[in-house]
Amino acid sequence: MARPRNAPTEEDLAPMREQITAWRAVRRTRDPMPEELWAHAVALAQAHGACPIARAFGLDYKSLKTRMAKAAEPNGLVRPTFVELPATRASAPVAVPTIEITAADGSRMCIRLEAGHGREAARIVAAFLGNRG
Repeated sequence: MARPRNAPTEEDLAPMREQITAWRAVRRTRDPMPEELWAHAVALAQAHGACPIARAFGLDYKSLKTRMAKAAEPNGLVRPTFVELPATRASAPVAVPTIEITAADGSRMCIRLEAGHGREAARIVAAFLGNRG
């Protein structure tokens, strides 16, 4: 559950409301809101919540939330993305999977597996441990 935030007071909202009202009075139709007004709205939303600030100023809630998320990201860092690396052959010898077993009587067995021979190894281990447990 989200933590409760302090409700914004009229003193918190009045300067921003005046700036937005002045901008709306002189803007051309469908002009985007200036970045400095968005920055101020984001700062208020971080303190009081996105919903009350979006309602108070008639802003799009989703746009405000998106800008809040971007403001919370550390500056100068690039978001991680998927990078596909081309498949290459290993230049060093590939390690072979090895099974080493020591029975209760001290008998030892070492199996080096090749690809596709796992079931054979299971049978060999079962036979080795069959009499020794």
